[in-house]
Amino acid sequence: MRLSQLSIFVFVLLLGLSLQSCIDKANANISPVNKTYKAWSSIENAISASENNNKKIIIDVYTDWCKWCKVMDEKTFQDPSFSKYIDDNFNTAKFNAESKEPVMFNGKQYNWQDGRRNGMHQLAMDLMDNRPSYPSLIILDADLNKLQVVRGYKSPEQLKSILENI
Repeated sequence: MRLSQLSIFVFVLLLGLSLQSCIDKANANISPVNKTYKAWSSIENAISASENNNKKIIIDVYTDWCKWCKVMDEKTFQDPSFSKYIDDNFNTAKFNAESKEPVMFNGKQYNWQDGRRNGMHQLAMDLMDNRPSYPSLIILDADLNKLQVVRGYKSPEQLKSILENI
């Protein structure tokens, strides 16, 4: 009886270690949002930079749970030639649509609101014209006028073509 209990214990222990190894390998292939394109900043910093250099602004509106946001971070924004293009032509900011921190934008304070899946920041809703979709890139001119909302995953080539025509 004691031998079978020991055998079961060893089996469960080995199974647990094996599963943990699989989980660790799977997680190693997922890059968190903050390990992407180096020049992302806050909205406030992008606006301040734009006041100095008169470049357009790209605001990447994302959520932590959005798979396509992560894919775009890894595939589009990590592409060396595309990264150089946006560095040269835009000030960039990331904004989590579910952030609970108040944000001042264009003279107005925006806050988080309860509701939907995890709540929603009023600024995200305003920037996306009350049509949430992730990822969404909001393109603003240096005076903070909205030029375009680019919704969904875009490859470096697709996004560069859109941005060159704004």
